[in-house]
Amino acid sequence: MKSTTRIGLAACIALAALTPASANHSWGGYHWANGTSRTLVVKRALSSTNWTNLVNAAMADWQGKPLSFAISNAPTSTSRRNCTPVAGTTLVCNDTYGQRGWLGIASIWANGTHITQATTKLNDTYFNMSRYNNDSWRRMVACQEVGHNWGLAHQDETFGNYNLGSCMDYTNAPTGGTLNGFNYGPSNVRPNATDYNHLTSFYNHADASAAATTNFGQRQVGKPTAAGGPPAGFNEALSDNSAEWGAAIHRDGRGRPDVFLKDFGNSHKRLVHVFWALEAKGHESQH
Repeated sequence: MKSTTRIGLAACIALAALTPASANHSWGGYHWANGTSRTLVVKRALSSTNWTNLVNAAMADWQGKPLSFAISNAPTSTSRRNCTPVAGTTLVCNDTYGQRGWLGIASIWANGTHITQATTKLNDTYFNMSRYNNDSWRRMVACQEVGHNWGLAHQDETFGNYNLGSCMDYTNAPTGGTLNGFNYGPSNVRPNATDYNHLTSFYNHADASAAATTNFGQRQVGKPTAAGGPPAGFNEALSDNSAEWGAAIHRDGRGRPDVFLKDFGNSHKRLVHVFWALEAKGHESQH
């Protein structure tokens, strides 16, 4: 084989390895178990009409493609700051969680590969700052975090390249267009056809588990283990401090750890996907 051919082949292999989730951007294969229904329960613990409208818009973008959602407000007793997970439910919260470096965090609790509960936290400490205090940043982050709650990973993790027109694509410019002399292209505040196609591939089967019910968002919730239930601490609220999220298992396009795993044993895990603010250094700076 000629050296130029070998170099070209190596370059192609390297490019393929660096292409983020081009074939199937599943978040580790985690998904809600699918019975005969594709309706997930979503609860909102939001402080303002604006946040409610933006989260509703994000949910409408995901609606029926292929998932459907039963959306309602969380009980008034629900703490937006704690955002404690509720079995069989995705809970979306906002609050001023402090200068922790993150705009939003999506968390899933899983038994095996099946999600049993999920939360999204939207950090008003940053959304009250001039850089992020606009509906485009809020909507993109909300859209991306709930996308993670369904089991999606990112399509692309480079911030400074041309937008894919998907909220599952990191960017410096959610609205697209030209910023600082660079054309970012389309808006990244909504999902695109690729996101829908991947979701369809995740949920195109019916789980054979006897625990699957007519509402797949409720199956296998708190499935008993040999010890009689989920391990201790499994259902506790997520800390706002990234140092307590578990082991970093993935990094974003800027080298910052953005996925964290805590293994509770007995097939029970919690995963956290963090959307760092552009200026944040990441986990190591949050101690």
